[in-house]
Amino acid sequence: MMSKGKKQRYKQYTIETPEDGCLVLKSLIVPVIHDLEKFKRYSDEAEALLDEYKSEKEIPAELYESVHDKVLFEQRELLKLIADYQDSSFSYIGVRKILFARKKYLTRELEENVKEILNELLDIRNWTFHNAQSMLVAQQQVAKNAIPAELSGMATITPMLNPVVIDKVESYSIELLISFVVHNRLRYNQFEMVLLEMKRDYQELYESLPNKTYHLTDHGFSCEIQYIERKISGLNHKKAGADVAELSMKIQKGKYEG
Repeated sequence: MMSKGKKQRYKQYTIETPEDGCLVLKSLIVPVIHDLEKFKRYSDEAEALLDEYKSEKEIPAELYESVHDKVLFEQRELLKLIADYQDSSFSYIGVRKILFARKKYLTRELEENVKEILNELLDIRNWTFHNAQSMLVAQQQVAKNAIPAELSGMATITPMLNPVVIDKVESYSIELLISFVVHNRLRYNQFEMVLLEMKRDYQELYESLPNKTYHLTDHGFSCEIQYIERKISGLNHKKAGADVAELSMKIQKGKYEG
């Protein structure tokens, strides 16, 4: 029977060298690039929808929700990769602290505006990834605050427990779509800025390695990181990483013994 300590070793990847740091950062940069491209594509769909309905007062719910949900999904994926402090997961905000503050592999301090963006994304991640109890508290407080001051102390709030009302939205105001489009532009710029910092960190780490690959440029040899797209057609079950995901699940459940 394998000890709990040894199983824990498989659950966590330890960063012991700058090369380890490169591997971890690369494992974050690649999916961030993918998800940011899709975030932009779906955001463009929202803008096209706004252009189509800009002269209307409302937009059908099924159209708004279709593009809204796709954008929101990609935002959540990006938040997991950028601002997540879970013990058994890697995200940029946590990895950078290891590489910069703990291991001293990175020497470049992030600008204050980038730190503010990361902290904002962390707040969003912490709030949106959970069924926050504060939502129920907030609902009760809003109801209490709606009571006129002259009735305070006399009026009571009795929640309706039966029947249970399920709201079905049929349309949304065009103002909501406008707000959504503006929000997407802001968030995209924030994600893009963070990705740039991730690439800068990766470049610094790579340059610190003793064995680097150089390539010829118009100005001589360079070890600047190249980001090359590789086209894949007919992606199948195995190439999609199903075997890696299956093994990862076994490790998480403590069922992998090496």
